[in-house]
Amino acid sequence: MVFEFFRGGSDHSLEEIEATIADMLLTNRHTFDLAINSVIGGTDARAVDSEVHKSDRSVNKMERRIRKELVVHISVHGKAADLPRVLVAMSVIKDAERIGDYAKNIWDIADAGVDLSDAGDLDELMAVRDRTSQLLGDCARIYKERDTAAVHELIPQMEEWMREYDTCLVEQIGSTSTPREAVPRVLLCRYHKRITAHSLNIISSLVMPVHRLDYYDEKKADREP
Repeated sequence: MVFEFFRGGSDHSLEEIEATIADMLLTNRHTFDLAINSVIGGTDARAVDSEVHKSDRSVNKMERRIRKELVVHISVHGKAADLPRVLVAMSVIKDAERIGDYAKNIWDIADAGVDLSDAGDLDELMAVRDRTSQLLGDCARIYKERDTAAVHELIPQMEEWMREYDTCLVEQIGSTSTPREAVPRVLLCRYHKRITAHSLNIISSLVMPVHRLDYYDEKKADREP
C-alpha cells in the first residue's frame, strides 16, 4: 500500500500524513459546497469569493507540507526501496489538490454570471451536488480509517457515476439548448467527473499495488490488464 514504508517505527508520521490527506478532502468538500451553491443554490458568487479561495489555498498549503515531510523522511530515514512509494504518495496528494482546483473551477462558472437556481432541471442538478459532496465526506472517512471494505464497495458505484457524466456530456452536445444553457452543464458534468475520479484515485490507493495507482482514472477500455 502507498504508505506502508512508514510502518515499523514511523507510525506516528503515517497517521499524521493520512489525517492531513483526509483533512484536504474535507476542506475540498467545503470549497465544493460553496462553489456549487453559487451556481445552483442561489448563493451570491462574490459573497463567497474570499472563502472559496482561502479554502483552496489551505489545501495547497497542506500539499506542500506533506511533500516536505515525505522528502525529509526519505532523506533521513528512507532506503532506496522507499523511493517509488514516496513518489506514489506525492501522486495521491496531487489528486487531493486537483479536487480543490475543480471545485474552484465550479465557482468560476458562477463568477462568469451563470445562475441555475431556477433551472427546469434544478432537482437533478441538486441531486448530483449532494452526491458529490457526500462522496468527498465519505472518502475522507474511508481514507482516514483505512476502510478497505468500503473502498471495494464504493469503486463500482463511482465508476457508474463517471459513466453517467460521460453520457451527460454527449447529451448536451446533441441538445438544442442555447450555449448559455448547455455550456455550464457540460462544465459541471466534467468537473463532477474529475472530482469523482481524483477521489477514486485516493481511496483506491488503499487497495491497489503501487504500480497500478490511478488505474481507475482511465475508461475500462483503456485500462491496462
